Amino acid sequence: MLKTHVLAAVMLVFGGASWAGSHATDTTAAADTDASAPAETVDLEAAERIFRKSCRACHGNKAQGAASYPELADKTPEYIAEKLEIYRSGEKIGPNSILMISHAKKLSDEDIANISVYVATAFD
Repeated sequence: MLKTHVLAAVMLVFGGASWAGSHATDTTAAADTDASAPAETVDLEAAERIFRKSCRACHGNKAQGAASYPELADKTPEYIAEKLEIYRSGEKIGPNSILMISHAKKLSDEDIANISVYVATAFD
């Protein structure tokens, strides 16, 4: 089961109510949502592929961080998604911005949601 902060991150990226309704954990919440709203899912396998290809060389095999590359496993999905969106916009926010911008520019909203959830939960 996904943690509450994971649900919040995905709701933030995908716009909330429709996603929350499609992934409700109790029948009351599910009944209160629009059944015709499209369901969005988190693709953890796709996220793992992105992580292995683009993240682990600098952030470590378990997102534990290395040298001047920060640990990510201890961050929330919201934090990770926010930073990736900033980098994707081309904004420099730290010493490794050039590297991060080049990787983040390739990510879709769905990729950001997937990788944010994956990194925050896969290494618990």
